[in-house]
Amino acid sequence: MRGTTAHVEQDLAAFALGALDAPDRERVRTHLAACARCRVSLEGYQEVVDGMLHVLPARRLPDSLRERIRKALPPATHQAERRVRWRMDLVYPVLTGLLTVAVLGLSLAAWEIRGTLLQNQRNMERLEADIAERSRVDGVALALLSYPNRQVSMISGTKAYGTVIYEPRIPLVIMNAWGLPELQAGQTFQGWLVRANGDRVSGGLFLRDSASPFTRVLLEASEPVSNFVGVGVTVEPEGGSEWPTGPNVCSADF
Repeated sequence: MRGTTAHVEQDLAAFALGALDAPDRERVRTHLAACARCRVSLEGYQEVVDGMLHVLPARRLPDSLRERIRKALPPATHQAERRVRWRMDLVYPVLTGLLTVAVLGLSLAAWEIRGTLLQNQRNMERLEADIAERSRVDGVALALLSYPNRQVSMISGTKAYGTVIYEPRIPLVIMNAWGLPELQAGQTFQGWLVRANGDRVSGGLFLRDSASPFTRVLLEASEPVSNFVGVGVTVEPEGGSEWPTGPNVCSADF
């Protein structure tokens, strides 16, 4: 350690670089507080040191050196690293579970949307089929009305009433009925063509037309209507019966 009275120019370079030990650093700092000459000299050394910081570009440490530094870290650092890994071991399954739930939720939503679209498609197909059937029945009704030999009979029943239109040589009968009763779930109306000996031949199944004040039905046989003496309607289980089993709703004689 040098005295404090002489100038310290010989120590300024080391001071600027931070290379002095603590006693000499404190001695130079005390001298600089009182010596303007040495402060001016220190400024020159400081500019040189500051310029050195910009001479070489920053470079990434080699992997081997980084590994040696990592191994030289105190145990607390390794413990922190292990804690991070332990937390990730806990968080990863949770995140995976959340993602799985999200994917399942989206899949269920997509399945429900698909089911809704399919149901709407089926409803549309049924509506189109109903419209097509009504058009066919209305066409047959108009055709029968145009025949010169057409016949019209009155329908009678407890509450139901209406008309049947037919042409004896044609195996088709149009029935226009009002006042048909409400059906229970699993029931349907079934129309019958009646022979002279009392045998019944099914002419088809139908439901009451809720969109119209009356129900127009086309009953079809495999032989001319002249082979029958009348028609009748009964309530049957859904899908129909081979022979009337339910209550009679209405009937008409030819």
